[in-house]
Amino acid sequence: MSQTIFAQPHQMSWPDASRVSNSEQPAAAAGIHQAPAPTRLATGTMPMPRIGAATMHTSAIVACSYDAQLAAIIDADLLPGEPAFVGFARKERELGETFAALPIMDQRALHTRLSNPRASDALAAKFGRLTTDRRARLIAFLGDARRRAAHSKHTTK
Repeated sequence: MSQTIFAQPHQMSWPDASRVSNSEQPAAAAGIHQAPAPTRLATGTMPMPRIGAATMHTSAIVACSYDAQLAAIIDADLLPGEPAFVGFARKERELGETFAALPIMDQRALHTRLSNPRASDALAAKFGRLTTDRRARLIAFLGDARRRAAHSKHTTK
């Protein structure tokens, strides 16, 4: 029985298969949706904007509004008479508190930025000056934002 099923070539019925040109057949057969080329659109119509990609980039842009505050915490001098270990632990705590105050989507965007720093990202460069274990704890904290939010919603009901 399985031999007869697998022996038959699998053809995908595509709603507009008759309109797909030969060059687009492999993409259509693979199940990849391709928007029609702008020249094939009817006159006077505009292609629909891509909403999905813009949504993901919005959080990264919003997270940039917190850069100055986060950079100020990292760049702050130690208090007079404060030992370095205590001062850097204080900065880590302040960064964690600031991260916790951010909306979930901003925390996720910041997690992505700091986990995969780019050379042109000034905040990521400053964050990279922290010790490895402090960076790891703070990045793990940002990465755990969704779980914390779900847990807080679950416990408050």
